Amino acid sequence: MPKILFLLLVSPLMAAAASAAEPPAPLIPDRSFALGWAEQHYLNRHRALTRTATELEALTTAFCATPDASGLAALQGKWVATFLAWRRVDGAGAAPSVIARTGRMIDFRPARVRDVESRIARGEGPAPNNVAVRGLGTLEYLLFGDALADQVERLRHPARCTYAAATATLIAADVRELDTGWQQQLERLGGEIDLPRRNLLAENIGLMISGLDGAVARFPKVRDAAREAWPDWRSGTTRAAIGAQLEGFTEAWSGSTEGTQGADTSLAAWMTRQGHAAAAARVDLALERARSAWQALPERLDTPAADAARLGFVDAVTALKAVMERDVAGTLGVVLGFNDNDGD
Repeated sequence: MPKILFLLLVSPLMAAAASAAEPPAPLIPDRSFALGWAEQHYLNRHRALTRTATELEALTTAFCATPDASGLAALQGKWVATFLAWRRVDGAGAAPSVIARTGRMIDFRPARVRDVESRIARGEGPAPNNVAVRGLGTLEYLLFGDALADQVERLRHPARCTYAAATATLIAADVRELDTGWQQQLERLGGEIDLPRRNLLAENIGLMISGLDGAVARFPKVRDAAREAWPDWRSGTTRAAIGAQLEGFTEAWSGSTEGTQGADTSLAAWMTRQGHAAAAARVDLALERARSAWQALPERLDTPAADAARLGFVDAVTALKAVMERDVAGTLGVVLGFNDNDGD
């Protein structure tokens, strides 16, 4: 075959193959979607966390004035509410909390109990820059304890309760500091420069996938791990924490913690408007399976009887991650940005 004729025949095929191999050009959300998504499905979760963290601070201070059993029960309940509010935020994080490394500051695990006890013995408060002796993990230890010890009696020790109150104050302060970050984020998303909107999908989708990793990470890596290997063992909130993490993801995706697509400002609705309804439907199905797998988890996750349900949940979340990477990031031409190593 003459060389020129060969090139004429092959070149279109080569061009078509190269075109098929190229990812689609990334879409840039407009101001309306970027602001609506951020305000309705991100900022609202931050505000819920701010409210309960502020209430936790006030309740801890009030408890320390007159420690008693009923007060401790109420305080433990408020700690759980604050912790789950944080897990909802972390289920679909955003730039303000990642840049501020909020998760590391308020929920570093495990708390360094010996260091905490040493500081209490010396009459010192939590060190603001030492994440291991402050935050939700430390306060969980102080409120729930390690065993059957009378926590009310322990917290009647002034230095101990003062340490708990100061820890709650630091948590609330860290959360409130994000108000400035969110104000700046909204100004950027609504501004004339389109770079923040150009980066929004990569950042947020990457953090949604990271949130799924965070849900699975609450299971110890060792199958027969000791009770102390579970990150939330003192408060017994592992199952609830995983559910809250999944709720945060669900709200960012579908506009509802229940998974129903009722909000025009959700990522699912936006993808559908861009002509990707089939891809969005595949995410919906994978998310429904992950939520069902969470429902099947028993309250006690640290027993052999829970093994099958735990494996089923991990499989379902792994499948959801794959769909997010292929049918959301891949379809939208997004190169994933933030991940769980970038901040918290």
